[in-house]
Amino acid sequence: MSIEVELKLSASADKIRQVKTWLKDVGHPEDSSAELEWEQKCLSNTYYDTKNHRLRATDIGLRIRKDDQRFIQSVKSAGRVVGGLYQRNESEHDIPEHKLQLELVDEPYLIILLEEAEEEDGPLAPIFTTNFTRDVVTIDYEGASVEIALDQGQIHCVGSDVEDTSQDLCEVELELKDGDASVLFDLGQKLIEQFDLVLDSESKAERGYRLCHSAPEYTKYLDLVNLTSKTSAEAAFESVAHKGLGHWQYHIKKIKREASLDAVLQLNRALMFMQTMYSVFAAVIPRHSLIHLRKDWREITKNFSRLFTIAEEINWLKNSKLYGFHYEELVPQEEALEKAFVEEHQVFVDYLMTPSYNLRLLRFSRWLYLKEWRETIGEANAEKIQKKEVYPYATKQLQHLLRDMKRHLSDKVTLSKQDYINYLPKMTRTLDIGLFFGCLFDDRARREYRRGWADIVANIQLLQQLIYLENALEAEGVEDPLIDDTETETLVVLKGMREEALARNPYWN
Repeated sequence: MSIEVELKLSASADKIRQVKTWLKDVGHPEDSSAELEWEQKCLSNTYYDTKNHRLRATDIGLRIRKDDQRFIQSVKSAGRVVGGLYQRNESEHDIPEHKLQLELVDEPYLIILLEEAEEEDGPLAPIFTTNFTRDVVTIDYEGASVEIALDQGQIHCVGSDVEDTSQDLCEVELELKDGDASVLFDLGQKLIEQFDLVLDSESKAERGYRLCHSAPEYTKYLDLVNLTSKTSAEAAFESVAHKGLGHWQYHIKKIKREASLDAVLQLNRALMFMQTMYSVFAAVIPRHSLIHLRKDWREITKNFSRLFTIAEEINWLKNSKLYGFHYEELVPQEEALEKAFVEEHQVFVDYLMTPSYNLRLLRFSRWLYLKEWRETIGEANAEKIQKKEVYPYATKQLQHLLRDMKRHLSDKVTLSKQDYINYLPKMTRTLDIGLFFGCLFDDRARREYRRGWADIVANIQLLQQLIYLENALEAEGVEDPLIDDTETETLVVLKGMREEALARNPYWN
């Protein structure tokens, strides 16, 4: 089984032509006058799955590719996508005809998944095809061998009843054949700078499934980071960073397609998750190695903040209705916010297509993939953090957090609604740190302990919504005593909740 390392950028037909011309100058050694030898292929790929897409659910891709007279069967795991950089497992075999031969798959885990999918959901059948022309060449760039593929074609659904059954595709793929992976980032940076290309974390298979599957998309929430007690603290930081970046990328793909309120709220969760990561792992990844990256993310956050502010206000108004707070006086405000959300969504999507955004995301991806923090802290310190164990580190961080909460939320302290709201960011960070390290501890104990703090956060968010609603009504000259009563009741509930939460034995003890 091989490991693919490739970078993918979306383009247009015009940009493809420009890239091909540009590569004439950069794609061969300086002392060579030879022309690049491009090979053109007409590729037809058929993707298979069960009727309910069980393979897709387990992040497995199964396809047969027709390349001239060759038939190639491939099984790919989802792997990891960092920015537009793909790293994934792939099993590939030549087959004599366009017919699945699953007995050729030689990786035991993949074999089990394929067999289980058929046993539980019926036979594998074609779902969609990707038919495209690929111009491909291998170049020597900065001492590395890189295969460049320029793809143009379409995705088609097979036997689908959806209205739009085809979609154009146009992209540039860079695959490292030999040499240092940093070359892919260098080449990707130049392509973004020169041709305004855009990092693309959505594979052809993802687009095919989305095009041909009519089931609704569900909001993806942050969950536990997969760690074990043998994971080093540095590796734990990497896993947390990948989790946060992956959450950002997942919802960026959705926000590019539609003005989704849930996607915007989840993008903000990803930003908060990564902000917490910087402070929690400060003893592992020193702040001076993060200066440029934090500046980049602040710039991204600045361009995102207006859209998030509008989304948050819409969300507060919608949630207040769940508690029975309906006001005709606020309908014009909600309609104005909805209109502003659509407009600001387009502004943000336009920003996502700029070199400014894509270069920042590429820079973060490079820093994470190549572990560039090691270069800034010296060899001795790099070896030291690689040996630091995550379990005692996690326990220390959790205990420090608990002391802070006791200091601010002690049952001896009387807290106003504004006190709670001011502490809400720290409460959210508390829950995120639980996601960072939760896998290291007993799951049942963790869930029971976390539930109490999650309920506190939910009630503080209710207070936040009530204050917004109160201010909005005041601007319209309306008062509702029920809001004050609900606030008072919520404060009483919160006092009991925090006393109970602080009395519980922490799951890490």
